[in-house]
Amino acid sequence: MKAALKHAVVMACHWASGYMSNKEEVRYVASSHNIKETQEKVLEGVLERLEGTESAAVHNINGNASYEYFKKHFLVSDYSDWQEMIEYQRSGAVSVLTNTPCMRYQPTSGSTSKIKWIPYNHEFLEQLNLAVGPWLSNMYKQYPEIKKGKHYWSLSWVPTEMRNVDSESVNNDLKLLPWWKRLFMSFTMAVPEDVSLAESSEESLFATACYLVSCDDLSFISVWSPTFLMGLLDLIKDNRMHIARVLEQGQWPKYYPSLSSIKAPMNKRAAGTLLKWDGIINPRFTEFVWPKLALISAWDTSSSKVWADKIKVLFAHADFQGKGLWATEGAVTIPYGHNFPLTFTSHFYEFENLDTNEVLTSWMLKEGMQVKPILTTANGLIRYALKDRLEVTGFLNQVPCFTFMGRLDGIDLVGEKLSPDVASHIISYVNGIKGITAVTLLGVPNIEAENDGAGYVLLCEGRQVGKNIDHDAFLNKIKNEVEGMLQQHFHYQLAREVGQLQVVKILMLEDAVKFYEDGKVEEGMTRGNIKIEPLSLWRGEIDKVFSDEKKDGIEVEHVI
Repeated sequence: MKAALKHAVVMACHWASGYMSNKEEVRYVASSHNIKETQEKVLEGVLERLEGTESAAVHNINGNASYEYFKKHFLVSDYSDWQEMIEYQRSGAVSVLTNTPCMRYQPTSGSTSKIKWIPYNHEFLEQLNLAVGPWLSNMYKQYPEIKKGKHYWSLSWVPTEMRNVDSESVNNDLKLLPWWKRLFMSFTMAVPEDVSLAESSEESLFATACYLVSCDDLSFISVWSPTFLMGLLDLIKDNRMHIARVLEQGQWPKYYPSLSSIKAPMNKRAAGTLLKWDGIINPRFTEFVWPKLALISAWDTSSSKVWADKIKVLFAHADFQGKGLWATEGAVTIPYGHNFPLTFTSHFYEFENLDTNEVLTSWMLKEGMQVKPILTTANGLIRYALKDRLEVTGFLNQVPCFTFMGRLDGIDLVGEKLSPDVASHIISYVNGIKGITAVTLLGVPNIEAENDGAGYVLLCEGRQVGKNIDHDAFLNKIKNEVEGMLQQHFHYQLAREVGQLQVVKILMLEDAVKFYEDGKVEEGMTRGNIKIEPLSLWRGEIDKVFSDEKKDGIEVEHVI
């Protein structure tokens, strides 16, 4: 009876959430017939929140400014242009970026190791919610089975060393949602929000794994990177005896003291499943543990595609939905049907045409254009450019729809000017070869074990590539082909010829994804939000891998 009542509560909350979200979807679709008017109102609202601020004084602008005046007084910007004001505002100053109080500063990290603190005020949270509503409503309609169970949302993860500094504000993503969504989600969440407040990422991840395994009626999983979900599966495999003990006894291990304030899950049936499990992660296992799982949402474009495809195989009994483009700085697109339309009711958007460098408004876009998004948001970040390449693929009424093509961050170690497109082409080629999975192309400023030279390393995942195969010869062949592909680019070829770059290397690890993610965590990035980019500047140690053929317990299968 108790289980039936809990299930009824979950169903009721999903119904209520769907009903409320449907109202937001109706408004979104109605506004899609007049995008210009909607966007102009959004800009007007943002400018009103600049009245009386230091930002308005610096840029000599007021709430009645026209779009043309606005463009002249605010140049296209990035975080460095706002960092000083953000730090001043974080120190306690008021009316710096906006004339409303800031509730929270969300940490994020890009291609550099520097942490960026993005201000979140109430109005900015409302803008984000305007994007969540239509997506959630459409998802309930497209995948109705997700209403029949609990949901797992992996939102923001922060490094362990940041958890004791304003931890609840940083970790608690339910604070991003309006009160009614927080209420409904509290009854439908497979993993309690308190888990994110554990003292370390290790404890949070262990508790997350315990709760997920214990959740018989898990119906929806939302993660950003598919590799994060794969990592959770590996954690369950490696800790299956410890997890089983928790689920049998309903008690946390004593070596995780910060979990003592959180109720431990208990599910003896799930514990028995883990104890009998052979440790092989396959579709049979995932369906047995989560028989009601209806949908997984994760990145599946650009460099994430190969990992999303693996998730689709491992969870063959569930549907898969790709993510829209969201950044800590704001929302850009949502999944809607089979398209990814602009979240045009949220922020004010401009786009740089990457062919002409002309800055266009959203209602000026044409199908086939490749563009970079520029956001003006209610948190005071004005004309803030994201480093993403999008292609206009069509329209929802007047609203442009996009496909994410990849990041625009290139690498220029010695003047070779490599782009992510080059790396993506190489990775796609290598991933067509059986027995090896290319993860990313790493630009390494200084490989100490290789005579202090800069160079590129193609990080791959794999073990044995087949019986009766000379593995070194196999990888040498790949290396020569990759080097040839790189030398098709003039500046790379020149850098090689004058001795500025070493020949590309192939590094194949049994767990290359973990190696990559560990390195990015050391730079200050958050594990749950790490996207494997096709081209990455590598700031961590790599020389030990080449010299010792072992790094932090990760066995090196081959180095060429």
